[in-house]
Amino acid sequence: MTTVSKEDIQQIRPKQRNKYRRLGFTWAEIKKIDRAVGRGETTLTLRTAEGEVTLTLPPRWR
Repeated sequence: MTTVSKEDIQQIRPKQRNKYRRLGFTWAEIKKIDRAVGRGETTLTLRTAEGEVTLTLPPRWR
């Protein structure tokens, strides 16, 4: 099992990262969001415990 820390997330702003955390996303899911933002994707579909969630992604921070 790999772990993800806050320092691994570099493409989205800390404010956005905290928003996703408050919404109940795990750090691994937030890392997937961060990677998608880094690749320039505009939407992302994640499978969560509640089902599939489609997110509109923010622009790249750095």
